[in-house]
Amino acid sequence: MMKMLEAINIKKSFNKLEVLKGVSLQVQQGEVISIIGPSGSGKSTFLRCLIGLEAIDSGTIKIKGQEVNTFRDGAPEMGMVFQQFNLFPHKTVLENIIEAPLVVKKMKKEEAIEIAEELLVKVGLLDKKDVYPSRLSGGQQQRVAIARALAMQPDIMLFDEPTSSLDPELVGEVLGVIKDLALEQITMLVVTHEMGFAREVSDRVVFMDEGEVLADSTPVEIFKQAEHSRIKAFLDKVL
Repeated sequence: MMKMLEAINIKKSFNKLEVLKGVSLQVQQGEVISIIGPSGSGKSTFLRCLIGLEAIDSGTIKIKGQEVNTFRDGAPEMGMVFQQFNLFPHKTVLENIIEAPLVVKKMKKEEAIEIAEELLVKVGLLDKKDVYPSRLSGGQQQRVAIARALAMQPDIMLFDEPTSSLDPELVGEVLGVIKDLALEQITMLVVTHEMGFAREVSDRVVFMDEGEVLADSTPVEIFKQAEHSRIKAFLDKVL
């Protein structure tokens, strides 16, 4: 199996607040890794550093063995889905999805539309392709956001609490799409509060607290045999 992503001793501070205190993680091709932990533990900042939305203070990020300066180069091999859907309100669902392939990849419009329509089938929204985001539910908007990220054909997908802005009854439809992607062996890092999802779908679960990785193990070992008192305390609150 190929090592898709390697983060080595990543440190990041905002002013004097040390948010990441030397986080390291290796991700193999096709792995699904859920990152869990209390709010403010650095989970989202870690993803933003990986994709280049935040500059790291020190450490190394390698994608497929190549060291990257993500802040300068961006990370075109990665796609990211955020808590907020961030769709262009003045563009239809289809236009939202083809925008980046056309502008960034200089893809032909016919090809971009073909890929977009295939992805809309995948997320169950082909019938909404000419609709504007304001006419969609939150769950539908997030599924469009997933399709938009996939349209760039990234090697690695990052999800930053993709269900946290949704009403409880809409959470399942978004998690269902992510589970389907896992079955396709798409490499994914998912920051989530959905413990059932983390337990069921992940190959590994990473527990972060106060800017550090306290555990990186199988779901069984994290959820059933949590030996660290901080992990136990967190799970007792959320389960």
